[in-house]
Amino acid sequence: MKIKEHLKALRMKRFARSLYEKILCGLSLILFYPYALLYSLRGRESRKLHVGCGRNILRGWINADISPRAELIVFLQKRLPFRTGTLERIYSEHVLEHVPYASAVFFLREAYRTLRPGGVIRIAMPDLDDLIDGYQKDWRRFDWVNWPAHRFIKTRAEMINIAFRWWGHQHLYNQEELERALREAGFWHYSFRQPGESDYPDLRGLETRPESRLIVDAVKS
Repeated sequence: MKIKEHLKALRMKRFARSLYEKILCGLSLILFYPYALLYSLRGRESRKLHVGCGRNILRGWINADISPRAELIVFLQKRLPFRTGTLERIYSEHVLEHVPYASAVFFLREAYRTLRPGGVIRIAMPDLDDLIDGYQKDWRRFDWVNWPAHRFIKTRAEMINIAFRWWGHQHLYNQEELERALREAGFWHYSFRQPGESDYPDLRGLETRPESRLIVDAVKS
């Protein structure tokens, strides 16, 4: 009985959060252009864009999200409000897997357009291959599986279904799939990295989530 009550409460919580996110997204769509205009009027000097910042605010970066709380509202399906070749860095953590593949490629093309030659985009996200490995071997090793809200998970099949379907996930990537998206967007120079590691000092130590197992630095040539 307690399990049923817990699952019911969890479903209600997810429904409330989904409704809140839809309202927030609608408001952000209305404010998208005014925020872009306000940003341009401020004349900010930063040339580093942090996409999907949430509550993780990076100093010296333009912290952007689909929320009025962010410094700049951006949608991955819309053109970035920057001139061609003006950004030095773009960073996102756990973002691209939340949109369809075509939307992710559109964003990556925008990243390529707005980066200056030699500019770098760093992407961090869950790794589909790591998820499959855990499914086959030890599915309880994932950090999120042991969160109090997820202790109801009983089997590896339930775990992997949640990993694919929850949190708005729409397209999970492994290295091969991320390479495909990068190449379609015009990036041909890239290197896969370990968490916190980079050849670029200002891109080191940015990851905040243990599930960020697939990480790449892609350079505009």
